[in-house]
Amino acid sequence: MAPAGGLVLWLHGSGQTGEESRAQVGPYLSAPELASVRSSFPTAPTAPIPCYGGEVITAWFGIPEVPITAKSVRDEKEVLRAVERVHEMLDREVAAGTSPSKIFVCGLSQGGALALATVLLYPKTLGGCVVFSGSLPLSKSFAERVPTEARKTPVVWFHGMADGVVLFEAGHAGCAFLQELGVPCEFKAYPTLGHTLVDEELQYFQQWIKDRLSQGTCVPATSLPDKERCLKQPKIFSKFIEKKKEIYDLDDNSLIVPFLFSLAASLRRRAPPSQLVPTPMAAARSRSFVLWLHGLGDSGPANEPIRTFFSAAEFRLTKWAFPSAPDSPVSCNHGAVMPSWFDIHELPISSGSPQHEIGVLKAVENVHAVIDKEVADGIHPENIFVCGFSQGGALTLASVLLYPKTLGGGAVFSGWVPFGSSITERISPKARKVDSIVEHFRLQLCGHME
Repeated sequence: MAPAGGLVLWLHGSGQTGEESRAQVGPYLSAPELASVRSSFPTAPTAPIPCYGGEVITAWFGIPEVPITAKSVRDEKEVLRAVERVHEMLDREVAAGTSPSKIFVCGLSQGGALALATVLLYPKTLGGCVVFSGSLPLSKSFAERVPTEARKTPVVWFHGMADGVVLFEAGHAGCAFLQELGVPCEFKAYPTLGHTLVDEELQYFQQWIKDRLSQGTCVPATSLPDKERCLKQPKIFSKFIEKKKEIYDLDDNSLIVPFLFSLAASLRRRAPPSQLVPTPMAAARSRSFVLWLHGLGDSGPANEPIRTFFSAAEFRLTKWAFPSAPDSPVSCNHGAVMPSWFDIHELPISSGSPQHEIGVLKAVENVHAVIDKEVADGIHPENIFVCGFSQGGALTLASVLLYPKTLGGGAVFSGWVPFGSSITERISPKARKVDSIVEHFRLQLCGHME
């Protein structure tokens, strides 16, 4: 008799076990709609892993280096051996009567990479593939070996933009490869998520499995990151800091904390004494305004918890603004539509990266319009601070340098100069007087290194 329902095969990450994954993922497969779906959580064999100094851990195949990038070296022979083992599991299921259309291969990290390779090289169309924080473990030369039926298997790919183990660029490169093959792929980007599983991903995963079982394997054309899901993430800034410290091994003297305290100090120097109540005549001079520009793929509301760091009395007259960038296709992310202040042509960004100056200048005009409105409402320019992270930091720098008046300051966190030398001629003498928290970073870091 053929087994009822379907099968979810979960492949764990390196160093984990099947039982550990079952404890975390299993509850999401216990919904009434999935009662007929069985689950399997095999454990990988143990082996010495090069990237961990030869430490013997559970692993499906060797990992030459960490972090994993789009250009990382791959141990393809071991990957193919692992794929064969998983194919044997699938073949047994199919031989026992399980319909391939009801078989889902899923995995986290290295397990996600193996899940992807498994479905791409399987001769039949499966119910789906779910990749969490994974990468493509095979070179593009394997495209010729992907069967026509395998190209019909739908894929949903979850990846955090703060992933320090399997970099976000590796995830997007894998998505681009699937697009080239014509594989239907839904890519879910999470701006502050590191290399871990979170409830929101697993809730979506659960619903995705339900939908595939009820609708078959037919899915819409490739879907790219959607803003709505990003906006619903429970992103608390303090947790974001702790995650960054964990990923990049930062201590309290590292980049993030000096950034926050430098910004606080800059505002405090310009704030009225806490014991004084400004008179109406002095109100305009006393008030301050902070404009925060988020990074690529993020949103303004998701960054609002930052203001909780400035609850002291000195900031009682500070006004905050967290605008969201418009949705637009981004070249470096293979045309993915996401919140972006301007186009970015390549990742990683270097001093020689091409700049989309027309887009930058248009974004600068929009920021200047926000600043002009605050000035018109009575806030003194020297009480206005523009701050930003990553792409928002780049826009921050351009905005303060090209503004005709001296602003209170500019805080650039992990940003870059988004224009060429020809634009520097347009920087006014007053704009050159703007305090830069980037300099505070440099001084604090140099002092820390000494």
